[in-house]
Amino acid sequence: MARERELDLISDFGAHRPGFLPRLIWQLATHRQFDSSKRRMIRKTLASRFPGPFDIEVDDILMRAYPLENYCDRIAIGRGHLPEIPERELIGPLLKPNMVFVDIGANIGTYSLFVAGRCGNTARILSFEPHPRTYAKLAYNARANGFSSIETINQGVGLETGHMRLYSSGGNNIGTASILPEAVSNKLHVDIKVVPLGDALKSRLIERVDLLKIDIEGFEDRALLPLLTLEFEPFWPRAVLIETALRQHWQTDCIDQLKSLGYRVAGDTGENLLLLHPMTEKLES
Repeated sequence: MARERELDLISDFGAHRPGFLPRLIWQLATHRQFDSSKRRMIRKTLASRFPGPFDIEVDDILMRAYPLENYCDRIAIGRGHLPEIPERELIGPLLKPNMVFVDIGANIGTYSLFVAGRCGNTARILSFEPHPRTYAKLAYNARANGFSSIETINQGVGLETGHMRLYSSGGNNIGTASILPEAVSNKLHVDIKVVPLGDALKSRLIERVDLLKIDIEGFEDRALLPLLTLEFEPFWPRAVLIETALRQHWQTDCIDQLKSLGYRVAGDTGENLLLLHPMTEKLES
């Protein structure tokens, strides 16, 4: 297995500006007119010579990108925007000053940075990212933007406090990681700390959750559903953006459970659903 490149977590943002050629190659490696096999070939033969890091600004957000090893990074440098545009359009109207946003599976921070950029430092943002390498990138990006509203948390969310294995696809998309080995293509793993979400919110004196986004590769049910009990009712999110691409790995259907509590589907991007609690609509009206 190839040795991981050392991350630059020290130099000031701007120390790694990409030149014309790296930008051009990564544009080709992410171009929508090429199918996935051709993009993969360009990444392997050409883009691998330009692994980064690259300091870039996309959608008014500063990022230190490592495109060879993270999908979000290569979309940012190659296409010039943050990934998951339809999802951000869905949650955009919900973003307000002083809101509380919980980001479970924060990756390099694209959602957390987007929310912080929209809401400023009046928001409170909890960003859970258990993979140590990905977490280091997340923390750097938050610092580079000066977002004091973001608390980065190097932990996973699960049923009980303890340690678990986090499996990673590694290689060209280390950001894809799951506690479920069957949900990733590679069986590289690291040991991570896991905490119940309700306990994490209580310990931080959170009084409410305005928006919760969860994308943890098929483990969403075991991370989210323990919060949706009467014990934690004050923390029930007013809105939930949940990835459903790997719902076949759920032991309990999160969507059915949310609907049984009064949530309704307010948006569907094909890979993610936005559900709103009745309280959200009352507050909006």
